[in-house]
Amino acid sequence: MLLCAYALHAPGITLADWTLLNTPQQARELFKIDVLQCIVFSLLILQGLARLVRNPRVFTGLALAIAIFVPVVAPHLWASGMADGLWLPIRGLFNGNPDRGVQALFPLFPWIAFPAFGAFLGGLYRHLRVMPVEGQARWSEARFLAGLAILGALLLAWGTSAQESWLWGGTWIQQNGVWMLQSRTGAFTYSELGAIANTTLPSVAARLGWILLAGVLMGAVELIRPRWTGPNPIKAASAESLLLYMLHLNLLFSVLLAPAVIGLTGWGWGSLGWTGTLLLTAAVIGLNLWAGIAWQKVRQTPDLMRSLQHKAVAALGIWCVLGGWWTVRHFLQSPELAKEPYAFLNAARARKGLPPTPDGLCRDPEEYFREAGRRKLHLSPEAKADITRLIQARSGGTR
Repeated sequence: MLLCAYALHAPGITLADWTLLNTPQQARELFKIDVLQCIVFSLLILQGLARLVRNPRVFTGLALAIAIFVPVVAPHLWASGMADGLWLPIRGLFNGNPDRGVQALFPLFPWIAFPAFGAFLGGLYRHLRVMPVEGQARWSEARFLAGLAILGALLLAWGTSAQESWLWGGTWIQQNGVWMLQSRTGAFTYSELGAIANTTLPSVAARLGWILLAGVLMGAVELIRPRWTGPNPIKAASAESLLLYMLHLNLLFSVLLAPAVIGLTGWGWGSLGWTGTLLLTAAVIGLNLWAGIAWQKVRQTPDLMRSLQHKAVAALGIWCVLGGWWTVRHFLQSPELAKEPYAFLNAARARKGLPPTPDGLCRDPEEYFREAGRRKLHLSPEAKADITRLIQARSGGTR
């Protein structure tokens, strides 16, 4: 799983991605802490703790303590400058502040609180449902789900009501010309308060509440599921979660949002509108659920599964050699449309009689739109506005 996590942020899986299409920033992005890294490191920590204490009840209590302690201290780790300059592979474990152009999406603080709370619930489930008393479980499944629903509602209600006062309730004090808010969370500047909004204890509690309520809903579905016929998409998606996660990311970012595909379809960011986006989302979810069910069936035939895996690895090797060159050709012909500073862009611009730029990227929105029109790319007004802002930001707002 960890290999998959880092592979998703690698420059790519093809030789073209690692050579002509590589940039220094993309190389640094390899160490971005995303959700899979967060899951793996969290599970390793919790597994190590479980092996260390070797007592289910003690571990359950420690997991709950971690789930509470982490969001209490997390805001302080998000203060400006914290962890800056640390070795890049571990820098993103502490907070999501940008450093050297890399910004962690799921740092352990506060996100380890969620798997820790899950470990606590697992220990609670073991005590109430698995360990029998006189041959019977202490609680029924329905009672356990009802308890989770009540707990989820309480966490959601408290977290939602306390979020704003927890973060913003306090007194503004000026220290050495800098205004800081002294609150129960700590002392933070205005800009820091925006960054830590999702790291506080009430914020984490509210999201845990939503997660519990969603889990109760799926648990309730499973209670009545035996009455239905046909495959179980929820169970299949749960069992094949890594496969489906990788599938939908690669489908979106490696296929649908590949520059060459956008050049053919015109489906860029913001180009589909709400209706198109919702339809595409439904199609991707449906495809993922179908893939999960299909692969569950394949698993029932081990020989077929291994054969397909070997063929997939072979196809991946072929794609590693042959893939990506279409994108190189695309930007050689249309360097105006590039969003990454590839080394060959200025040479490509010179071939078209365009003036060079410091990094090869377009500095004139009209230049971009002319080439987009020539390639018959369909851009909505919102997409054009976003592209204009992006291009103007490259030169500080001037063309």
